[in-house]
Amino acid sequence: MLAIFLTIKNPQNSRGVTLIETILYMVFLVLIVGVIVQMVIAIGGVYRNIKLTRELESSGTIAMESMLREIRNASNVVVSESAFEVNPGILMIAGVDENLNPYNIAFNISSDVVQVSKNGDTPVALTSSSGLVSYLLFTHVTNANSEGVRIELEMSGTSGSTSKSERFYGFAVLRGSY
Repeated sequence: MLAIFLTIKNPQNSRGVTLIETILYMVFLVLIVGVIVQMVIAIGGVYRNIKLTRELESSGTIAMESMLREIRNASNVVVSESAFEVNPGILMIAGVDENLNPYNIAFNISSDVVQVSKNGDTPVALTSSSGLVSYLLFTHVTNANSEGVRIELEMSGTSGSTSKSERFYGFAVLRGSY
């Protein structure tokens, strides 16, 4: 009897896909495409956030390292030309280079970037233009034996709808002060 059912073909079953099956396939396809699009959008947001964080950290780290290196190599802080405990701060340091030539170095903010100028020359940017310096504070620390400077720097940036800010802290003792 099974052989009879196998040999007889139902012509209605061999016509193709029904309308209900087609609609179900399209619904599944739309759901899968929707999930994939959401994943791509989420990955793009994460990428923008990581890129912005990397730019802010790179720019802030370079600026902090440059300022701390110059402070360590300086002989003294020019207090009369510096602005401490205010935002934006100004720091003027003095020292003697390897050829025994005296120099002055000034750090300040201009156009939302940290700038450095040596002996009154044209200022050079220490931070990139992709991140804005929103906070720069210098604190002059002295005692009977030494002199130092504490730095607080905040950089902020925006990439698309992502906004982020990073804070950097540093302290250096002037070599010429101890």
